[in-house]
Amino acid sequence: MIKVLFVCLGNICRSPMAEFVFKQMVEERGLSERFEIDSAGTNYDCDERNFMHYSAREMLKSMHVPFEEHYSRRIRPNDYTYYDYILAMDDSNIEDIQSLVGGDTEHKIHRLLDFTSNPRNIRDPWYTGNFDESYWDIVEGCQAFLEHLLKENNDG
Repeated sequence: MIKVLFVCLGNICRSPMAEFVFKQMVEERGLSERFEIDSAGTNYDCDERNFMHYSAREMLKSMHVPFEEHYSRRIRPNDYTYYDYILAMDDSNIEDIQSLVGGDTEHKIHRLLDFTSNPRNIRDPWYTGNFDESYWDIVEGCQAFLEHLLKENNDG
């Protein structure tokens, strides 16, 4: 079982979109039973159980990505031990994650787009208002990450 945690600031826009996009990708390849996929945020108010942002839900609907009711949650120190990969949306998220979990001694924390040929941050649509841009960056990152895993496990 490969355990993947997507992380952004508030766990209401980018990381839940990545969670559901990646779930769809592994489902389409018949690999769902090999993965556990979740998302979290680094901000202190994630544990107030905020809903996924309306525009993130609408973006997923428009792209026919199935999703379920989602409530934000904050990343916990034990998530570092539990998950095999912790995929952040930007450099600031990585700094926050490392601060919350106590570093990255096992090299589990990466930016999602680090697996692509054009590593970069995924801009936060909460601030930019551009959910299309964030969505397509997430798709690019999830595809590249899945290909990386398949090659790493000699499945691709």
